[in-house]
Amino acid sequence: MTAKTRSIYPLLTLSAFFWGATFNFAKYSVHYLSAPASAALRFTLAAAITAAILLPQRAKVAEVVRQNGKAFVVLALLGVFGFNTFFFLGMQYTSPTNGSLIQATNPLVTALIAAVFYKEKISGNHKVGTTISFLGVAALILVGSVQRLEPPNIGDICCLVANICFAFYAVVQKRYVKNSTPLITTGMTNIIGFVPLWAVALAVSPQPTPSVLAHLPWQVYGALFFMGALGSVLAYVFWNQGIVRLGVADTAVFFHLVPVFTVLASFVLGQEVTWVQVIAGLVVMSGVVISSGQHHRLLRRTPAAAPAATAAPATAAAPAAEQPAAAAR
Repeated sequence: MTAKTRSIYPLLTLSAFFWGATFNFAKYSVHYLSAPASAALRFTLAAAITAAILLPQRAKVAEVVRQNGKAFVVLALLGVFGFNTFFFLGMQYTSPTNGSLIQATNPLVTALIAAVFYKEKISGNHKVGTTISFLGVAALILVGSVQRLEPPNIGDICCLVANICFAFYAVVQKRYVKNSTPLITTGMTNIIGFVPLWAVALAVSPQPTPSVLAHLPWQVYGALFFMGALGSVLAYVFWNQGIVRLGVADTAVFFHLVPVFTVLASFVLGQEVTWVQVIAGLVVMSGVVISSGQHHRLLRRTPAAAPAATAAPATAAAPAAEQPAAAAR
């Protein structure tokens, strides 16, 4: 495993943090705006930021769009319009914890889609790490969540549909986008995707009229800024870099951290956090460490692992060998 490969792990963790906190901010924003309006405003900001960043390299962007125009439209419909429409609808009817726990199953959904449709292999570390992380998520759902996951309601169903949209987004991006950069892919999907979001927002009451927007609390704009700049630009850029470097399945496992960060954000906002949630969160993070192969590195640093040091590199190399093969497909 190269240093370049390892360097993506903190960025993927940041993506999970941005998305985890986004559940709390989305829940807050839909108290004042309709779900489509919240999504449209979020991605208007995201589209403006990415357009400004991409402007100096517009010649390169034009060439990439020429090669990937159809793929970008599909990605925008899946990862921006589809995901956010159902995500904000879900936040109107369910809790941030419920939404993030449903979204935490994304690695399983993504790996299943990649395996069924494209025969993509899954590394041994990923299988073990995903299983451990899923046990942590299950503990949060069944025992220690701030709000127990109730029998499916419309909010839970919307979050599940959003989850499936994002899984297809990851798979399609990996398979069909060629000669692009994570920034260009993120920027173009944001720019294309916010257009249909506005079409729906203007057709749903209450509409985001200038008078409505003028009377919003400043905290709503702060929430929209966080979701637009961090949750919709930086998080997607980091996530797309992970897909390029690690492959779809090994990147998707970092979604297990999303509910952990959602619960932490709930704690900061004054909601109860139990010892069961803390333990479950540690289990989830240990699963991510194992899936990424970092547990071999940590074991080699401990005195007890010294006698096995000669065998460890061969074990650690196995998933690294599998990753280029997955990336080439």
